[in-house]
Amino acid sequence: MSYTPFDIRVVPIFIYYIALSIFGIFLTLKMYNKWRERKVNPPLYLSIVFLFLTSALVMLTIGLAEAVITGYYMEIYRFSLPFAYGMVIIADIFLFKFIIELVNKGKKAFIPLIIVGLCIFVILFLPWNWWGFPPEDYAGLLNIRLYSTLSLVLYSYIVYILIARISLKSAKITKDATIKLGLKLLFYAMISMILFFLMFIADTLMIILFHHPGYSEFVYIAWIFAVLFYIFCYISLVMPKWVLRRIKE
Repeated sequence: MSYTPFDIRVVPIFIYYIALSIFGIFLTLKMYNKWRERKVNPPLYLSIVFLFLTSALVMLTIGLAEAVITGYYMEIYRFSLPFAYGMVIIADIFLFKFIIELVNKGKKAFIPLIIVGLCIFVILFLPWNWWGFPPEDYAGLLNIRLYSTLSLVLYSYIVYILIARISLKSAKITKDATIKLGLKLLFYAMISMILFFLMFIADTLMIILFHHPGYSEFVYIAWIFAVLFYIFCYISLVMPKWVLRRIKE
């Protein structure tokens, strides 16, 4: 078994991940505190969404830390990839539950989404994905990584598009300015996550078409959209005082 040498070019993304992990932990705790204050379900489900997405970020950071320290992408790094993708799947499920609790729509799709999501979760951890292994180690062997990744992206896109559609339709029929803004911000949050995955697709295309070593500029842009997702979701539910003042104006 061989390991891919760590590329010093990836150090900035490692530092970037550390900063994003701290930001994610901060907003997760803020949302959890909002649930403790209000004792209603939407802040609880959104804090769970933040928790799983932040767990994905933290694990990716730990995986890269191992590579930085050892000089190779080793076992922790290999585990961090399916773990992070799996956390995204679980976050998607709770995100859909959040929108159900918020607007009381989409209940019929929830159970099928759970079943499909859990199936993809299991597939992500199968050994034939070869996460983090050098290509020469699995040349000529069964490799399902492309299909696993596509399944994750398509599943997430279905969830985000459904939520965006529900949010936008609900915003159009409500007359309450505060609720309308909150639903529009949720719509923007879903668009942010769609663009998040689009940037990772662009990074993959750079690898396939132009033999780029990976971790291109698109990865940095992707996580900016992830930050926007956190911010839009947080503001949509918490509605800080400065936002309420703008609505009244």
